[in-house]
Amino acid sequence: MLSKRSPVLLLGLILAAFLLSGAVRAEPPSGEIRLSLMPESSLRFTNVLNHYVTFDARVEGAEKVKLQLLNPEGTPVSFRTSRQVEENRKPVRSAGVLVKKGQEICEGLNILFPSDLPPGTWTIRVTAAAAQGNSVTEELTVEVTGPRELKMNRLREIHEILTGAEGAEPLPAEKGRIRFVCQDPKDSRFVKEYWFSKAFDLRPGANQKCTRAALSMALSWMGIDCTPVRMSELVRSEEIFYTYDPVCEKLGVTRTEGDLETLWAEYEAGRGSPVLLHFTYSGGGMHGVLLVARDPEDPELFYAVTSGTGADTSAFPDGKRQDAVIPLLIEKGETGERIQSPLLKRYHKGKIDQIWQWRLSGENDGKTEEEP
Repeated sequence: MLSKRSPVLLLGLILAAFLLSGAVRAEPPSGEIRLSLMPESSLRFTNVLNHYVTFDARVEGAEKVKLQLLNPEGTPVSFRTSRQVEENRKPVRSAGVLVKKGQEICEGLNILFPSDLPPGTWTIRVTAAAAQGNSVTEELTVEVTGPRELKMNRLREIHEILTGAEGAEPLPAEKGRIRFVCQDPKDSRFVKEYWFSKAFDLRPGANQKCTRAALSMALSWMGIDCTPVRMSELVRSEEIFYTYDPVCEKLGVTRTEGDLETLWAEYEAGRGSPVLLHFTYSGGGMHGVLLVARDPEDPELFYAVTSGTGADTSAFPDGKRQDAVIPLLIEKGETGERIQSPLLKRYHKGKIDQIWQWRLSGENDGKTEEEP
């Protein structure tokens, strides 16, 4: 037989179940403030590039959140948030964010860590405060390191899949290998036949056609023999729209855009070509390279084949004084992000604006292309 207290007991059990399940969240005692920080970006990076440390703050019982930045000596220093950068405002010692009534999370809080900061452990101090003066503080520690030592241990392997990088004789395309295409007519590695035919002479403007050279190299890896000048023959035009999609359509090839990690996974799985990375750099320049390998010990290190001036890699195993293979350090492979080019300084801190890959859209034996 149930006692008279059973309904009360049952109600208490139901309420407890809701509390445990999270359906009902207990409010903090009057005057108490709760604060927890949830990082949304890396808290460890080099001082070579600018980095934003982004985080969310879960807040209860507070009306304002204040941000501060402490240097490795523990001294508060001036800083800027992304909003202050966009508005071209001066650095500040603290930045405040108002917490609206009922708001539980302050999203997208951030602090800019500019390049060349002294290495060490930096601290982001966050204080949540109420009108009556109560406050609570939490901190995020950020490790800033100097440039890491460059190691290129895969050069020999990359050189073995690269053909035509030493001389100026035309070579056929071989599936699984990259036929080097130089775009500088003054370079000893320049092959006239790749840029000149009875119908078109692309040599005068070859230095402006890095994407065309990269596409030709990517196609050769796929087993498709299509030189830069052959592209013009296919579409009967010297100049071609920068995506080269009309050429791809003739060849039965599809171009795909995306972030680097996604396209790289397709390349490693054999479902896509090496990845084109196109970027702008200081002085109004732009360039495109073909990413062909990645270092297993340093996932941010990519080996790129450049159709322009090579780099001096002679300090590394199997290196060359004029190497078509150059190292690029890519922390985040997305458009708008910066790259590091430790051996070719003019590309250093270039901004990515295109990431492409090509794959066969249908049956193609890789030997010839469709005639116009």
